[in-house]
Amino acid sequence: MIHGLILGVVIEGFAKVTLPDAERAAIAHSPDVAAASAKVDEARALFDAARASYGPALIANYAEAPQGGNAPGETIAQRLTTVGAQVTLGDLLAYAPAVSQANAVLRGAQFDLANARRAERIAVIGEYYGALAAHARLAARTSALAAARSDERAATLRFHAGDVPKLDVVRAEVAVSQAQAARALARADVQNADEALATELGIDVAELQQVAASGSSLPTNAPDPAHAVRAALAARPEIASAKANVAAEEHAVAVAQRGGLPLLTLSAGMTSGVDTGIAVHGPSVNASLALPIGGAAHDRVLAERARLAQAQALLAKAERAVRVEVGSAARSVAAQESALVAAERALREAKAEVNATQIGYRSGASSSLDVETARATYAQALGADITARYGLAQAQATLQLEIGESHA
Repeated sequence: MIHGLILGVVIEGFAKVTLPDAERAAIAHSPDVAAASAKVDEARALFDAARASYGPALIANYAEAPQGGNAPGETIAQRLTTVGAQVTLGDLLAYAPAVSQANAVLRGAQFDLANARRAERIAVIGEYYGALAAHARLAARTSALAAARSDERAATLRFHAGDVPKLDVVRAEVAVSQAQAARALARADVQNADEALATELGIDVAELQQVAASGSSLPTNAPDPAHAVRAALAARPEIASAKANVAAEEHAVAVAQRGGLPLLTLSAGMTSGVDTGIAVHGPSVNASLALPIGGAAHDRVLAERARLAQAQALLAKAERAVRVEVGSAARSVAAQESALVAAERALREAKAEVNATQIGYRSGASSSLDVETARATYAQALGADITARYGLAQAQATLQLEIGESHA
């Protein structure tokens, strides 16, 4: 349990691009999301086609055949034209499960799209806070370089005044060189992080140059992992997608089972023509029955049952993955909270050590080596604080999406 030590920590953000802005831009620019969206369009079209597949068909038929006439040896033509409608009862029996299957596939595609968006959000959260951490490290390295230069000037003045040996000046010059190198590396890290984030968002890298306080503090209430897992299993889109796939395969089994039923085709209409030389006109009905005798229908049932078993296994696999991912994410938040508390404490102590050694150096009680060591310790503690702060922000935002919640 955290005891309020990080309640005042404010996480910075990019002045022109907030985290929700970044998530929306990443989703709009993501090829994976675009592909999942196209898959939804395909599934919706197939669902509409399944709904429109059943219905009576309009038919027209013309038949002409020779037949005996009224006189011996006379042959006349029989001509009949029928216009009406036809329906196959076997198709009717398969209609409901076929539409249900197409609907389940559509829902699965929609859940897959939601999952693709969640995955894109999680990816951009890491890049967003990684870039902010790089900017914070650059600012820290810039401040460290300024402090090293100030120490160098002070050491030079005191050397000329005869208060310190030449070794102090040399140490100060080395510290400046090291600070310059560290700042150069930090600047490269910023450029790389900004370029990666800008590419992910499809924006100009110049929009990521200005960093400002976001005005929000880090919360300190890491959820219980078991509770987080239960919430994720109820809300995660891939779980819903896997369940929809199981339902789709169950309907597919029903469709395959109906594929072995006899096909009864009924047609009715009005017939007009000439029969035995006499004009005829009236209603007509025709019925035909087809009974499949091969084993194809049975094999299709076996195939669909195998696909159902696969879908059920994939559902179990997805649930297992969610349990691992969400449980780990919840424990990571708690660990990051503890890490930030420790980093803040170490940073305060390192700052106090720097102040004490500087005062001691001016009074002659501390050496320049003591000051250099204290500054190095402070720089290390500041780096750990930056890492822990933005690591916690990333872990919290990631956990929110791992559970299945959205903040964009």
